[in-house]
Amino acid sequence: MQSRQVCTFGPFRLDAGERQLLREGKAVPLTPKCFDLLLLLVENSGHLLEKNEILERLWPDQFVEEGNLSFNISVLRKALGEIDSKRRYIETVPKKGFRFIGEVERILPEEPVGHAGSDVELDDSELLFDSAKSEETSVEATARPIPSTVIHQLMRSRIAIIAVLAAATVLAVSYFVLRNRSAAVRPFNTVAVLPFKPILAATRDESLELGMTETLITSLAGIKQLVVRPMSAVRKYADLQQDSSQAGRELQVDAVLDGSIQKDGDRVRVSVRLIETHNGALLWAEQFDENFTDIFKVQDSISRRVTNALKLKLSGDEQAQLTKRYTNDPEAYELYLQGHYLWTKRDVNSLNKSLEYYQRAVDKDPKFSMAYVGIAESNMSKLGSAKASAQETIPKAIAATTKALELDPSLAEAHNSLAELKYQYAYDWTGAEKEFILALELNPNAAFIHLGYGWFLMMAGRFDESHGELERAQVLDPGSTIINRARGRLLYFRRQFDQAIPHYQKIIELEPDVGQNHWAIAQVYAQKEMYAEAVDEFLKAAPPENVLRPGQAERIEAVRALFRASGWQGFQEKTTAFMEKRSKTVYVSPQVIATGYARQGKIEQSLTWLEKAVEQRDPAVVTVKVEPIFDGLRGHPRYAKLLQSINLSP
Repeated sequence: MQSRQVCTFGPFRLDAGERQLLREGKAVPLTPKCFDLLLLLVENSGHLLEKNEILERLWPDQFVEEGNLSFNISVLRKALGEIDSKRRYIETVPKKGFRFIGEVERILPEEPVGHAGSDVELDDSELLFDSAKSEETSVEATARPIPSTVIHQLMRSRIAIIAVLAAATVLAVSYFVLRNRSAAVRPFNTVAVLPFKPILAATRDESLELGMTETLITSLAGIKQLVVRPMSAVRKYADLQQDSSQAGRELQVDAVLDGSIQKDGDRVRVSVRLIETHNGALLWAEQFDENFTDIFKVQDSISRRVTNALKLKLSGDEQAQLTKRYTNDPEAYELYLQGHYLWTKRDVNSLNKSLEYYQRAVDKDPKFSMAYVGIAESNMSKLGSAKASAQETIPKAIAATTKALELDPSLAEAHNSLAELKYQYAYDWTGAEKEFILALELNPNAAFIHLGYGWFLMMAGRFDESHGELERAQVLDPGSTIINRARGRLLYFRRQFDQAIPHYQKIIELEPDVGQNHWAIAQVYAQKEMYAEAVDEFLKAAPPENVLRPGQAERIEAVRALFRASGWQGFQEKTTAFMEKRSKTVYVSPQVIATGYARQGKIEQSLTWLEKAVEQRDPAVVTVKVEPIFDGLRGHPRYAKLLQSINLSP
């Protein structure tokens, strides 16, 4: 559709230029991708659009599965009211694509008012021009007295022309004012808060910059009518020369908030601006120079003014959420920011340091609920790094999560943490699902909660429901490879290995240095009995710091030689024996050793280590129901008993 084209169908009015869908005069909120999808369907009204064509048109140069398209179609149908009425606009052609079947009426764009001269009477204008001509061609006529009737006629003509021109000017100004006002009230449904930059590069403080960013993301995310890209999506846009509009287009949002921040002694200086993505227009900008003790007032002011600039109408609860504070102590807040910055690094040393800062934050303010969530997450991350046992970390995580919820029962992050603790360590699947659902009710646009719930459903073998949650997470955070990697694991657990391989290959193209990507595709190759490829990817999965150690290249080549000499069976025997020996001195996930024995076909040994995994509360054991590696164990009585011990049915 042309940029100014407008069309109607049923009670709807679709304005391509203003990127607006109205229903009986009221704006219908749509994500940018849903709006683009509707435009594409309406533009081709009555014609079949195949799925591949739609994917290529809407997601050029991106890897997106059909499920993403299906999800957007579902959201669009709901927005058009198809679910609640018999009226249909979008027809599904099985195994082919979609067709827009609504009756579309196209409206030609109106020309701006401004050609008012045509309304002037010809007699008056001709009289003026004739008079002027006579003055130029006859000296005698110039000297001759002009009759009073002619003078009055000339005056009336001039007055008429002035009046018409004035009316035309008013109409033209009104047209542009109304047009701009219409553009200004265009609904904004998605926004990204880019990482704050330093005012002076030499005095950069990343914990403060990213902390300010995440605080505003959390604040704005409490508005249910607004989708805010998570920190994981915007983190990569921290470059000092980043083009904000370009970042907004890549993040597929309507508007971008970016700014700079600098702490100088007891003062903090903040400069912030809100930019419309599609045209780079400045919606709002302001500067703050305050005492650091007033940082919370600055954040509250920014959040309120952003919602005003976006023309959002907030409920009472949303107004309260917008300016909600988790602490009023600026020193505790600064300690929390440093802890959170270290937590995002995820290596063992950083996790230990993050715990120190979080603890200092709660010592400073014992009612700081988000700092308790930080303590819980750091402890769970330590366990996930395979450097700590559940006995060491989980009781601390449970205590911190419980305290956070005592202080603030409406904290979605704490409910999400409790859900993960319930099913991964207490094997309370019913209780975990209740917590996930409550977390999503509190924050329905949180991609990380949809991702966590998707993993939960995946482990329970509820693959279709898991697919829906992961697709929703990907829509909320389109560029997340973490979510995309989880979608690959779902393909793996569904035994769709031929689809999983190209899925992971495309992720590896984007993130060739991320070990988890290589580990994940190695699992798929092993199930496909592509053992040489599997070994190669297993070796690439080693952390970069391990690969660069002295002599590591020689050790890698020795492993390759072992595989060439002993084959897959010999390779598994040697590596499993090594991990079992290593587990006597440092923590090794029992699940890893159980996997090695299962690949060798040693069922009894594999079950023994799985039972140890349950006993030690190894979180990986919750995959036992869906993991293809354990398919050879499923007929064994000990396997059925193992599932019962973690409250899963066969």
